[in-house]
Amino acid sequence: MKLLRILCLAVGGFLVLDTLIVCCLSNYNLGVILPAVLGLPLLLLGLFWGRMDTGFWLFLRRLVLVCYGLGCLFLLFLGSLMLRAIDRGEHGDYDALIVLGAAVHGDRVTWVLSNRLDTAYDYAVAHPNTTLVVSGGQGDGESVTEASAMAGYLVCRGIDQSRILQEDKATSTAENFAFSKAIIDEQLGPDASIGFVTTRFHVYRAGRVALKGGIPARGLGAPDVWYLAINNFLRECVGICWYMVNGWI
Repeated sequence: MKLLRILCLAVGGFLVLDTLIVCCLSNYNLGVILPAVLGLPLLLLGLFWGRMDTGFWLFLRRLVLVCYGLGCLFLLFLGSLMLRAIDRGEHGDYDALIVLGAAVHGDRVTWVLSNRLDTAYDYAVAHPNTTLVVSGGQGDGESVTEASAMAGYLVCRGIDQSRILQEDKATSTAENFAFSKAIIDEQLGPDASIGFVTTRFHVYRAGRVALKGGIPARGLGAPDVWYLAINNFLRECVGICWYMVNGWI
């Protein structure tokens, strides 16, 4: 039991600390606060462990531990779905490769987005006949559309402008695929084979969204920002559950 208490203190403290650190390094979002939301009850459980040895408090302690145990199993299941989806499309030969947008600071791509674009660049170099479709509209704090910033990044890396199509209206993953598919149909024909690039943790859900929209596309996983890995994983688990509940995947 002493080991279990130490584990609660260690895991809970680590998760709360993760939120405090990432708050200083990243934009505020659900993924930033989730570790603290999950870690604080564990930390409190560890701190007050000795006062929860009888009656209702003992029942509460056991209930919390059971819930966390089941939660860990569920997270492992969702994690396995994400891992199985990563790089399934890496060896495909596509007529078009959709690069899903992410936040832009002003007119500059973020670390997350540059990783996606670098993955698309590597694929484009290896497959010179593939057309790249950069997809993303303009959000708050962005002086240009994500598509425009992405196209500029790829051109600076040496990709010919003629190989890049811009979809600059999408505000969601579903729209990324729907609007990009319309452009691909117009430019390359409805039978063009399609792949897509997004961050590794997002490949599974994005692929399911595409399939739900009638687009059988396979994904290439781009590296995540290392210090956001836990936060993005937890946020993505919530996202997958939310999409499942709403019938979006």
